[in-house]
Amino acid sequence: MPIAVDEDQASAKSRIAAIRLALWTLRCMNNWRQNVGDYDSAMILIAVIAITAEKLTRQDVESELQTLDAAFPPERLTRCNISSIAAGTGLNRETTRRKVNALAAAGYLVRTADGGVEFAPGLLQAPSTLELVRTQLDGMARGANELIRDGILRLR
Repeated sequence: MPIAVDEDQASAKSRIAAIRLALWTLRCMNNWRQNVGDYDSAMILIAVIAITAEKLTRQDVESELQTLDAAFPPERLTRCNISSIAAGTGLNRETTRRKVNALAAAGYLVRTADGGVEFAPGLLQAPSTLELVRTQLDGMARGANELIRDGILRLR
């Protein structure tokens, strides 16, 4: 069942909507940050996910590859590098390079011979990754339910 914005309520309760969205964004960022320690590193990991895998949301992916339990064939992902991460996050290239190198040293990312950036093998299959996804989904559901209760979102 799709969710829609009730334009009248969104306008009449724009302050409440803004507060709820800010709280949800902050909670999400704190969840991403917990494992890596700082927001810039969290944003880099989010950018790597978005850059490499966004196209998968627009195509049929085999059911066995829809779970994080299975490693995804790297050749089916979009290439990601320091420049694309810097552009996606708004961080300058030097900060991005330094943070990517630190994330690689910590075992989150790997640098490829051609200058690419990928998640370290097995990272996405780690139980902590699935737990983070579940925490984020719970937060998204809670936020959507609050906006529905406020009348700002509605079920169609």
